[in-house]
Amino acid sequence: MLVVLATGVVGCATTGPAAPTPVAAATPRTAVADTAGKGESELLLAAELALRNGNCRAATDNYVAAARVSTEAQLAKKASQLALGCDQLTAARTAVARWRELDKYSGDAALAAALVAFKRYDLAEARSALVAWRDSGVGGSQDPLSFAELLAQQGDVTAVYRVFGEVLVNADSAAEVLLAQARLALAADNMNAAMVAAQRALAIDANLIEAQAIVLRALSMLGEHNAAIAGARALDASQLQGDDAFLLADLLTAAERTQDAQAELQRLGAQAETRQGAARRLISMAIREGNLDGAERLLGPLLGERESTAMAVLYIAQLAERRGDDKRAMQSYQLLADSSLGLVARTAAARLMLKHGERKDALAVLDEYVQENPDAALEVGTTRAHLLAEAGDVDAALQGLDALGEQYPDHPDLAYQRATVLETGGRTRAAVAQFEQALKLRPDDPQLQNALGFTLADHKLQLVRAEQLVRAALAVSPDNPAIQDSLGWVLFQRGKSAVAVPVLERAWQNSGDGEIAAHYGEVLWRTGKEAQARYIWQQALNSNPVHVHLLDTMKRLTGEDAAVP
Repeated sequence: MLVVLATGVVGCATTGPAAPTPVAAATPRTAVADTAGKGESELLLAAELALRNGNCRAATDNYVAAARVSTEAQLAKKASQLALGCDQLTAARTAVARWRELDKYSGDAALAAALVAFKRYDLAEARSALVAWRDSGVGGSQDPLSFAELLAQQGDVTAVYRVFGEVLVNADSAAEVLLAQARLALAADNMNAAMVAAQRALAIDANLIEAQAIVLRALSMLGEHNAAIAGARALDASQLQGDDAFLLADLLTAAERTQDAQAELQRLGAQAETRQGAARRLISMAIREGNLDGAERLLGPLLGERESTAMAVLYIAQLAERRGDDKRAMQSYQLLADSSLGLVARTAAARLMLKHGERKDALAVLDEYVQENPDAALEVGTTRAHLLAEAGDVDAALQGLDALGEQYPDHPDLAYQRATVLETGGRTRAAVAQFEQALKLRPDDPQLQNALGFTLADHKLQLVRAEQLVRAALAVSPDNPAIQDSLGWVLFQRGKSAVAVPVLERAWQNSGDGEIAAHYGEVLWRTGKEAQARYIWQQALNSNPVHVHLLDTMKRLTGEDAAVP
């Protein structure tokens, strides 16, 4: 399964509003700031002016140039923060190096270097920076759990999981370090590794309730539903916090024990601190079952509470879209344009506008968001490219990515985004070449290995190598449904349908994704299990009746148009 990765950005840690020019297909190349011969004060003034004019890159260039001529570590720190916040990763690397030069024993500087290295997917540099942070003697003020979470937010979680384990986990690790590694392994879809780390933490402190929850979630993902549910029932529910308060309900849902899950969620819905989370889960459950009217009835309480109204409106929009009422869906999405869910809603609205030929308005919706949220320019730009590619304008999508390349030089995500846009546009040979180029720079990246492997398999190219690539990705993230789907698909393409079926079944059970349902159903259909294939497809359509790839697969195989639930 080919996954379009979201490009993560961080907040700009500077004063004053910054409003970069909206990213568009016609965006002019961003001029590199002229910093030659300028003194520190002049450079800082130029940086502030650039920020006010919305030129984040020029601001970064001037600030980093000022850091080079200054002997103040604090200035280099600010330059690092600005460069990282503006996603100017080459400049960020330069600024952090200057910061570490001026403050050789700073744990914060070493941590910043690790953050930049993870965003650049330079694992060797990230490893070196983490060793320096570990050995700094002053980095200990960062607790391991918060530290691991920060790293995962800024970089690919599978990379963070691997490097964190190599550098910071050893035979004498504290319980908190092991718990942090368990969290990372769970997020990286490596359930056995998550269980091992969590059990090691529990051997040190048997009262770590989160470690117990991680073990149970991992068991569930591995298909051991009864053991996971029994373990959750044995826990003291009053000690569970955050998402773990819904542990039993989540495990029951994963085991398809719907009535028991609903009963548990109704119990949680009667408590003020878990009411909203329970309602959201009940709504999602109703949508998965195709009970759109029931889902809408559950939205009433959410609309009446300040913290949950935006989420309720988003659900209303999504339900309208599932019913084919695009006009009402767009109206609801636009109500959220300036909310905390603004980018999600604007993206959905823009997709519908493009569907109905309203290109100018669709792109304006995204441009307006960048004007108000300049830190999101890279994410919005890649989103825009994919929307244009899905709408059939691959050339405009590629032009937009070229413009992003000028604004964000050497950003590692852009090669991946370009490859997926090319694949969306049917330019398979160019997509494969782009994936190959990206993989040379990041040979141990499981996302790239999976993407290239799936693309090759989907077009019946180099099937032996495709399987090797996907299996390499699975070695890092063995329980990732998208990668499991890729393995099942390449096995099917190699004529190994009997082996592919259980792999695809597990991917489907752990995801419920429409594309996985299309692949799983096709393999079932081709092996004579037509009734089972139709059942899987219908389950997926209950959740998303307009899934294009699924509908196309069904029509190709059955010769029938799918009935919308």
